[in-house]
Amino acid sequence: MSKIFLYELKMLIFNRIILALLIITGLYSYMTLSEEIILGTAFTAPFSPWSFGAYLANLLPLLIITLLFFITFMFSNHEKKLRQLIFSTPVDPYKFIIIKCSAAATGFLIVSLFVIVFGMAFFAILFRFFRFGDFIIPITITLIPCLLFVLGAALLLGGLQYNILYALMIAAFLPAFLPMPAFLDLYGGRLFGTHPLTLPLGPDGEPAFTLPSSFILGRLFFFSTGVLMALIGIKRYRKINIG
Repeated sequence: MSKIFLYELKMLIFNRIILALLIITGLYSYMTLSEEIILGTAFTAPFSPWSFGAYLANLLPLLIITLLFFITFMFSNHEKKLRQLIFSTPVDPYKFIIIKCSAAATGFLIVSLFVIVFGMAFFAILFRFFRFGDFIIPITITLIPCLLFVLGAALLLGGLQYNILYALMIAAFLPAFLPMPAFLDLYGGRLFGTHPLTLPLGPDGEPAFTLPSSFILGRLFFFSTGVLMALIGIKRYRKINIG
């Protein structure tokens, strides 16, 4: 099964469309860092957890589009023909489907790691900042709930109609512009850009990285809902392909 996972991951990563998206993501990362984040988010330092969270939130639409492209491969006509052959062998269908989902999620995390390392290198070169442990919490709360929610929605809706996935790619930009409350702030951009202004300054002149309970509950909602949708989507995906 590990060989199948590595093959699936290699097929996803070394795809022309994904490589093009990776180049676009790299260029947009630099533009975001050099034009917006370098000024600091909500009057915080450019290398504060708030600014790094805002940086990731700005990049999430492109990261989500990349994830959705990974998922489209699971529902393509070529994939359907391939599955008919694979499922006629002793391969466990559930394990095979989970491996494909894991490969898509891993591909998303690899591209996200590229964005994260790019941002860290920017701060290290420009500001001689190396306390990257400060970024663990904003990275985790920004990427993981969003990954699971979109993955679950894509598996569920893609099983109903393949073309819905392309509609989701367009819709990926909407959360960045809609004025959502903290609970429904999928990317977290609004919170990172406004919440520091409501907090007192610490001894170092920066507001502490503390999150409102509504935002934390929202992260739990996206996490749990995403897992539930993924389980339903995997079950439906299996029924479609093996009856």
